[in-house]
Amino acid sequence: MYGLHIEEILILACSLIVVSYIFSILTRYIRVPSVLLLLFAGIGLRFLADSYDVTIHLPAPIIEGLGVIGLIMIILEAGLDLKLERKKIPLIRDSFLSAIVIFVVSAGLITFILNYTLGESFDKCLVYAIPLAIMSSTIVIPSIHPLTEQKKEFLIYEASFSDILGILAFNYFTAREVLTWRSLALFGGNVIASIVLSLVLSFILFFDLGQDQVEH
Repeated sequence: MYGLHIEEILILACSLIVVSYIFSILTRYIRVPSVLLLLFAGIGLRFLADSYDVTIHLPAPIIEGLGVIGLIMIILEAGLDLKLERKKIPLIRDSFLSAIVIFVVSAGLITFILNYTLGESFDKCLVYAIPLAIMSSTIVIPSIHPLTEQKKEFLIYEASFSDILGILAFNYFTAREVLTWRSLALFGGNVIASIVLSLVLSFILFFDLGQDQVEH
């Protein structure tokens, strides 16, 4: 076990930013998403650390929190370039339908393959299949720069919807109680509450931005 000091944590954080920037430059030439390069680099560092018996312990809540923050930042960065207009409704609808169809079909096929090859229970295979069925925005969004604006918007919406659907499905099927009226009611209530809260916060944000524009 190896404990990190605050200076070492700062050095590692700055190094990650520099490496990420270098990978973002490389991806323009090799056409490989920078996120995949970071993943491969992490796997390589893990093998290197294991070979020298170096183990760095990070609490699970910190790892989960960093993952959630990273996902939010990626979607937010791509979403800042989007414009919500009435004429974009068909594009948003089609991207949502595409995301849900691809997610359901992929999750079903992967679940069937895992169940057939591993012989595990259906619910366990489904939990394993859901992360693999998500069309992750961390892979899609950093890779869409060469595309046209319309294709960029479609893929941003599609990847974002796929992330949301995957997270909701994963959280539901990993709960203690699944496929009961109580669990479905609780799940539906949480989804509705999240949608209402998102609409309220979005309205507050738009109102605040509108006030700033009026003042200037």
